[in-house]
Amino acid sequence: MKELHIGSLPFIKVSAKKISEEKLVIVGSLILGTNFILFVSNNIVSVGGAVIPFVVGNGLMWPSFMSILSRRWIKASRSSTGRCGSFGDLASIVGIFLGRFSYNSIGDFTFLIRTGVILVIFVMSFQLLKEKDT
Repeated sequence: MKELHIGSLPFIKVSAKKISEEKLVIVGSLILGTNFILFVSNNIVSVGGAVIPFVVGNGLMWPSFMSILSRRWIKASRSSTGRCGSFGDLASIVGIFLGRFSYNSIGDFTFLIRTGVILVIFVMSFQLLKEKDT
């Protein structure tokens, strides 16, 4: 049996077979949101330990979200999936610069703001379950 690596595609495939992608988005966003709190600590063990849950949360949430997006919107327009991917890439680039700027400006509070944003996404993700049933 091939070994599964956290954050790798096989890990996501196995998880998606056992848990719906909608639930993976919910679980991943919860892990990410609560994980950002660990980055506030000045303790190297806490910050180092936060890396693994960060990878797990991100690995569960984003591929699942993109799969849901492509599956639901592919009927409407193939180009909408491409646009969403492009906006996601742009947001990643801009996010790096804004993250650096905000960390230099307000320090560790930056991670608490990100916690709030991701937890709002967590709450909004429950809408995916409602839409799946319809």
